[in-house]
Amino acid sequence: MKIFGRRTMGAVAMLSAGAVALGGCSRGDGDETAQATDAASEQRVASLGLGDADTLLALGITPVTVAPWGAEGDGDPSGVGPWAEELLGDAKPEVIYNTATGFTADTFEQVTAADPTQIIAVNQTVDARTKGSLEEIAPTTVKPNGYEDWQVPWEKQVETIADAVDKEDEGDKLIDDTEKAFEEFRHEHAELKDKSAAIVMPYDGKIGLYTEEDGRGQFIEDLGMEIPDALQGDGGSFFVDIAPENYAKLNQVDYLFVLDYNGSSDALKKDKTFQGLDIVKEGRVRYLDTDTGNAMSMPNPVTIPWAVDKFEEKL
Repeated sequence: MKIFGRRTMGAVAMLSAGAVALGGCSRGDGDETAQATDAASEQRVASLGLGDADTLLALGITPVTVAPWGAEGDGDPSGVGPWAEELLGDAKPEVIYNTATGFTADTFEQVTAADPTQIIAVNQTVDARTKGSLEEIAPTTVKPNGYEDWQVPWEKQVETIADAVDKEDEGDKLIDDTEKAFEEFRHEHAELKDKSAAIVMPYDGKIGLYTEEDGRGQFIEDLGMEIPDALQGDGGSFFVDIAPENYAKLNQVDYLFVLDYNGSSDALKKDKTFQGLDIVKEGRVRYLDTDTGNAMSMPNPVTIPWAVDKFEEKL
């Protein structure tokens, strides 16, 4: 199975090469080098934010816990998506499910049992009480001040995590390499520049449209397309509901990307109102699978290049 596309490998190759170079340094520095090696080997980082494990893996740190989206059985038992399987290798971190709906007593028990020296929960909802409970287990890093839950830009997520694990330079390199994945796509697909687009998910008999406040909306715009302001509501939410009687609003975009979460698009493909839209009849709709949607929902240096490759396949 192809785990990494060419952009994914490009984004992490330099960091991996740097790690090898550091590992090959002379040990002539004596005790100081040995102490640094011992400290690194004792580092046990628990990842509790969605996609935070991907960033840690890209930084060369294998977390002792991962927190995937959804419940047990929704994804791979490893707790990571296909984009990170190669980076995870044979490691088997504790998988903690359902953290997006709140931390329970079982959650804290699982984290405690993993015996972490540090906790990373950046792309996660962590109130003051929850953070206090986590701090009793190990020093905890959460989202920076000034950002709403689930709305931390991926660059800030990388920066925050890299700072927390003392890998600032590696974090900067990851950001630069990841931005190049978008730049390369925009260069290769200049025809998409300034084209209008929307990304949606069908649910409960309607459509939810992701705005630029959400990772999926940000992703579309980073590819060079634009989500029309008229479709983004008042700009205060990461999604806007569109009822069937308003589906015609979607005709205004050049491209419509539909996320198929666990078969959610099947009903839409049979919906007469949706199928009657000009955008459907003219072939301007692209369907994206669950893994691609998940990758876009938690953009980071591992998911972004992988999802960019998936988008290119659709185009």
